[in-house]
Amino acid sequence: MTRVQRACLLGTVIWLFSHGPLVALLSLHQHRQPWLAVTALLAVLAVSAAAVEPLLGGPIELSRRAAVAMAVVVPLSGLAVTPFLDESLWRTYGNWWPGLTQIVVAALVVRRRAFVALGAELASAAVLGACILSSDLPNPAVAFAALNQPAIVWFSASVGVRLLFDRTARDVARYTLDEGVSVAERAATEARGRSARQRREDLEHDVVPLLRRVALTGPDEPVWPTLSRAAVTVERRVRDDLRARELLDEDVRAALRRARDRGCEVDVVDDRRDPASPVDGSRAGGPAAVPTAVPTAGFTAELRTVLAPVLDACGTARVTLRLPPQGRWATLSVDGTAQEADAVAAALRLGHLRGVGLLVETDLHTEGGTGSLWAELRPAPEPRPVP
Repeated sequence: MTRVQRACLLGTVIWLFSHGPLVALLSLHQHRQPWLAVTALLAVLAVSAAAVEPLLGGPIELSRRAAVAMAVVVPLSGLAVTPFLDESLWRTYGNWWPGLTQIVVAALVVRRRAFVALGAELASAAVLGACILSSDLPNPAVAFAALNQPAIVWFSASVGVRLLFDRTARDVARYTLDEGVSVAERAATEARGRSARQRREDLEHDVVPLLRRVALTGPDEPVWPTLSRAAVTVERRVRDDLRARELLDEDVRAALRRARDRGCEVDVVDDRRDPASPVDGSRAGGPAAVPTAVPTAGFTAELRTVLAPVLDACGTARVTLRLPPQGRWATLSVDGTAQEADAVAAALRLGHLRGVGLLVETDLHTEGGTGSLWAELRPAPEPRPVP
């Protein structure tokens, strides 16, 4: 319920609360049992105040038991008022309950208890019908229709308001979803554009000059072995950028260079379909675009934090870090000596002690001087708020 909706309904309720009780009190002298009318009035006002609680910020959900308890007050107030009035006063303000109790009915409908509200209206109609049939009023059908007019108007209007609220809520939810998808799509497009520009700059500054030197140099010249090593280095760097740019920063790039200079064989692979998207698995173009996976921005940042010390600890082992297509976890495999596998496991434990937000499950095997390590890294769950 928006602020405008709440303000409009609150104004209506305030008017009814000020107008209805005043009419009831001014007509007490016409009632054969004034104390019974006052009791009914107080009960109706108390239940009405409880029913309109959402207007003051309370929850709109209402249990069935509470709804039935509120609805019972509507026909009971009729039994406390109409039979104790002269028949000539039934269509005057002295018979106040058919109008004042509609606050309860309308609140029940808006709070998604329309069938309970309908039951209250039918019970009220039964009370009025029994009173009219036992009276000597002329044209009983006209009297019955006139006395039930507030119920017909308020119940139908309340159902219309509830349907309008539901339609508005659905539209707002759809617009919010469309806006989120649009923002995600725009962010992904911008990220891909930045990545493409960075790759072109890297090619222009590193690869193109090297290829020109290779084209102008023959294999018999002394500088050829240096160019060959430089070409291998550039090839690895370009491959890393093409396959896992989101997992690279300056520290990781430096650790990759150091590890490969030591003779370590390293593969960093990002198999997600769209790693530039802010949420894994999100695709624009319909309901399937609703995010269902773990947000990757924080996860990839944590992976970068742990990847650099792991590469520094791997010695000359073979290391592979892979993000699968779902992007919900990462796998790390290390094959080398037992000392290297132990060192990588220690680096992962140290990252956990430093507060890295990852859940790490490791499987370490060392035997006969050789060692292997398999690890799964998942984002740590967010802490639950303290109630």
